[in-house]
Amino acid sequence: MNADFKKYTAKLFEPDPEIEFRIQNDTERFRKGFGKIVLKDSQGNPVKHARVSLKLTKHEFQFGCNAFMYDEFPDDEKNQAYAETFKEYFNLAVVPFYWSTLEPEDGKLRFAKNSPKIFRRPAPDLVLEFCEKNNITPKGHPLLWYAFFPEWAPRKPELLKERIERHIAEIADRYKGRIRNFDVLNEVLVWDDMVEHSMPESHVEFVFRLAEKYFPAGTTLNYNEAPHPAWGYFGMNNREYTPLLAFAREMLSKGCRIDCLGLQAHYAVSMSPREMFDYKLGMNSYGRMYDPAHLFRMMDGYASLGIPFNISEITIPGNEAYGGEEGQAEVTEKLYRIWFSHPGNTGIIWWNMVDGTAAYAPLGSLEGENQWQGGFVNYDFSRKKSAEVLHRLIHKEWTTNVSFDYADGAPNKFHGFYGDYELTVKTDSGEEKLNFGLYKNIKNTETFTLKG
Repeated sequence: MNADFKKYTAKLFEPDPEIEFRIQNDTERFRKGFGKIVLKDSQGNPVKHARVSLKLTKHEFQFGCNAFMYDEFPDDEKNQAYAETFKEYFNLAVVPFYWSTLEPEDGKLRFAKNSPKIFRRPAPDLVLEFCEKNNITPKGHPLLWYAFFPEWAPRKPELLKERIERHIAEIADRYKGRIRNFDVLNEVLVWDDMVEHSMPESHVEFVFRLAEKYFPAGTTLNYNEAPHPAWGYFGMNNREYTPLLAFAREMLSKGCRIDCLGLQAHYAVSMSPREMFDYKLGMNSYGRMYDPAHLFRMMDGYASLGIPFNISEITIPGNEAYGGEEGQAEVTEKLYRIWFSHPGNTGIIWWNMVDGTAAYAPLGSLEGENQWQGGFVNYDFSRKKSAEVLHRLIHKEWTTNVSFDYADGAPNKFHGFYGDYELTVKTDSGEEKLNFGLYKNIKNTETFTLKG
C-alpha cells in the first residue's frame, strides 16, 4: 500500500479494541447459531449411536456480484473462466433488468437466452439458467430506473403509468417464483434533471405498489440508493436524520412494502484521493467511508427502520492512486469484516468481478469506470490479492465443517454459520447423506429417519 493511501485510510486500520470486539462478538452472535439433530431408524425407533458430520454448502448471508458479464466475453475461454470464478465465490447473482436494453423496441422483450446480444446485458433467462444450475440465488436489478428508460416510452404521465404497469406485469408473469428478490427502484435521491423522461407523480409509491401487486408474498422488494453524501451512509454524523432515512420512513409510513434497503458503497469517486481525504478541513464526507465507527453508526441508523439492508454495490479500487493491489486487499478484508458482522445486513454485492468490464468504457481498457481497477480478478483472469482475501474469509474463516458422536438422549447439537448443510450420518448399517438447514430466527431442530 502506498504511503499516501495508508495515511488517508488510517482510521480503517487504526487499532481499536472496541471496534474489534464488536466485529468479533457480533459475527459470533448474529452469523452463527445452534442446530439440533434427531435420528430415527427406518422403523421410527431412536438411533442409539452414530457419527454425524456437517459441512456448510451455501451461506444464508448473501455474498454476491452482478452477473452482467456472463457469456459476454468475445472468446469461450474467458466466458468459461468467468462462470467458474463466479460460482466459486458467490451465492447470489444480480440479473440485469434495465428497461432500455430489456425492451429496446416496444413489445420486443429480450427475456429469452437466445436474444440479440447487448453488451453487459445478458438475457435474464441465460443468467437464470446459470443460477439454477449452480444453486446461486438470482436478484433482479432494477424493475425501474429513470436513467434507463427506452426512447420509445410515452412522455404523457398517464400513458407512462399504464406502460410501466405493463412492464412490471410482464416481468412478474415470467419470473415470479423463480426470482424472489428485486431492486424495485434505483437512486431516486440522486435524480439527474438532465434525463429526458419525467416520472409520474408519486412514482415511488406507485411502483412499489405495482411490485407488491404482481409479485407473490415471499419476494423481497428492495429500494437501492447511491453512495452520495446527500443520503448519509458516508456523509453525515447524525444517524437519525439522513435524507435516505427520512425518505424511507415516509415511504414506509405511506404503506409502501419496502422489505430491504440497498446501500451502495462505491469507494471510487471523481476526485483524487487527496481531495477525497483532505484532513486540513477535518474529515470530509467521503473520508468517513474509511472510518469504522462512522460505518457502524450509519448501519445502526438504517437498522432502526426495522427492515434489513444490504451493501448492494461495492467498488473497492485497485489502481495505484488508491493503494494498488495490496491496498485493495487490505481494505476489502477490513470492510467485509465490518459489514458481515452487522446484524441488520443481509449481504455484500461486489459490482464488477473482472477488471476492464465496468460500465461506460471499452472492454478490457483502463478508460472510464475501468480506471479504478475495481475487480478482484485481472482481465486475463489471474487472481488479485483481494481474491485471496475473499476466498479465505468465505471458504475458510466463515465456514463450518464439524463432526460429533451422536448418542440417543444427548444434546446432539452443533454450532455453525447460518446456511445450507450437507449432513453425513454413519451407523453400523452404513452411511447416508442428507440436507440440513441452519437459519437465523428459526428453531433449528430437525428429525431424520434413516433408510438403513
